[in-house]
Amino acid sequence: MHTSVQPAHSPPDPEEPWLVRETDDLGELMHYYSSLQDKSGSELIEEYQYANIHYRDSADLQQRLKLLLLLLLPNTGFQSTHAALDLMKNTPEQIETTPATTAFRDLLISLLKQQRAANLKIRNLTEKVRTTEAEVKILQNKINAIKDIEKNFMRKSTF
Repeated sequence: MHTSVQPAHSPPDPEEPWLVRETDDLGELMHYYSSLQDKSGSELIEEYQYANIHYRDSADLQQRLKLLLLLLLPNTGFQSTHAALDLMKNTPEQIETTPATTAFRDLLISLLKQQRAANLKIRNLTEKVRTTEAEVKILQNKINAIKDIEKNFMRKSTF
């Protein structure tokens, strides 16, 4: 008895060109993201300014996703989770997507929402720490004042 083994990853069926396009779309985005890693700060600013002008209102999801990738780059003056989430949640209805780019967009939206919630928690905790530090300082000043009163009282009672 002879059993044929199917390869784990078979080549795309030529009758399904959308499958190749999906892979190409996401591959292009990942290549773009990789290319951003090699750019200097001034080149990134220039890239962002161009993308912000030309891609923000684009009906091409690829262009919007490129702007999104720029908005998510850490340690840049234009990094903005809020703007990135707004860009993805408010896409024009006429945008054509593939199942892969839709799934990628949905994943990014989910991650951005989590990031926004985490940032809010960090801000709240930072504020609580500041408040607590101020209270500790006030209490330390009161303790020091009580110690000074005790020292003065001890000096007066020894005379």
